[in-house]
Amino acid sequence: MPTKTREIKVQFPAKLEQLRHPFRFKALFGGRGGAKSRTATGQLLLDATDHYEFILCTREIQNSIKESVKKLIEDHIVSMGIENIYKITEYEILNRANRSRFIFMGLSRNIASIKSLEGITKCLIEEAQNVSGDSLEILIPTIREAGSELWFLWNPRWKTDAVDNLFRGEHGPPPNSLIIDIGYKDNPWFPKELEDKRIWDQKNNPNYLNIWEGAYRRAGDAFSVLPYDKLLECVDAHKKLGIDVTGFMYSGLDIADDGNDTNAYALRKSSLLMDAEEWKVKFLHMTAAKADMRNRQNGVVRMHYDAGGMGAGIKSDLSRIPKNPEDGQGPDGSLFVPFHFGGSVMGGDRVYIKAGKVKILNKDFFARLNAQAWWNLRLRVENTIKALAGENVNIDRCLFISSKIKILNKMLAELAQCVYDDISGKIKINKAPDGAVSPNVADSVVMAFASDLKKGLKA
Repeated sequence: MPTKTREIKVQFPAKLEQLRHPFRFKALFGGRGGAKSRTATGQLLLDATDHYEFILCTREIQNSIKESVKKLIEDHIVSMGIENIYKITEYEILNRANRSRFIFMGLSRNIASIKSLEGITKCLIEEAQNVSGDSLEILIPTIREAGSELWFLWNPRWKTDAVDNLFRGEHGPPPNSLIIDIGYKDNPWFPKELEDKRIWDQKNNPNYLNIWEGAYRRAGDAFSVLPYDKLLECVDAHKKLGIDVTGFMYSGLDIADDGNDTNAYALRKSSLLMDAEEWKVKFLHMTAAKADMRNRQNGVVRMHYDAGGMGAGIKSDLSRIPKNPEDGQGPDGSLFVPFHFGGSVMGGDRVYIKAGKVKILNKDFFARLNAQAWWNLRLRVENTIKALAGENVNIDRCLFISSKIKILNKMLAELAQCVYDDISGKIKINKAPDGAVSPNVADSVVMAFASDLKKGLKA
């Protein structure tokens, strides 16, 4: 006779009792020590012991079975005293009585195989902060059995991570979702060894809030190009200062590298960032047409676009856009100005910093054009902070951000994730630290202000 879960004594944190109830999505996030993995795998094992389940345990990258939760499930089997009904092989765990199965696969290397799997009833996604948006787009509809569930476990990293965007983004979570924020404070069995480490980290580790409290990473404000709190001060700062911004219109276009990437477009009037948007299209000439339309709608005088990768051919694609039969006008390719993030510093021999007899040139301060362009935005933010503090600064060299931008939260998060170092003696930047997604929207914003670089904002 099959072993029933009522015969097995298992204790879970009270906050996770709802895992016993059916939901299409179960999302557990928080800092270290919250017993997320221990509880989720334990409950899944109870389910598989009580009735038939076909459970896929996955993560974005799994180079070997040792990197999976298989060992944790095996430990549960022993602690529950149910070794007699489970057969453990090298790659799966099988319930001899009801034929429940646990299998373990990585997403990035096996997504095609996973897509072809049939009959999965539950899917456990470990370290979900690492899962790409592309993997989620394929995985979620693959788990389609009646009553099937997807369980996501993760320690938050960046607001722009795909799993955070899915469950904690501006559009809200998908229907029938159970979302639980759980940490060490919710774990009644939190061990002394971990508590000792937590206390040490609280005093010594600058990433304590991310590691233990589940806060998003800040990349350390000392090394953040655009600290999030300072960006927030720029939102509607022109209104706080009573400034009616006037001037020319500029735009920036970040072009999708493939069909799953997004195009991003940013629009600014002088120092005011007025709008930002992103979209997907199948063909490059469609991106060119949409950008051209936006430029002409808004009276843009210059648009910088990312000329690397797919963007290299966008100007030639303008020729595929037919002329307007009413006025005979075609796209205005003169507005499209190529921008090479990996290129040489602009105005490399111009003086960037002068202190007494010491002169530092642009080419000696910045490693590449991308660093120069992002640093330009940093100087604008600093000028805005000074203006808000009452200092006399040139408002044309500030950064004001409209609160009406529909994707404001995502844009700010992308801008804030960029970090820098000067270990080599020159400023280098990393737009996607620790596996963060590529900041397409932020890049479009940076390019919208790229016209600054010809004359150059000074430090």
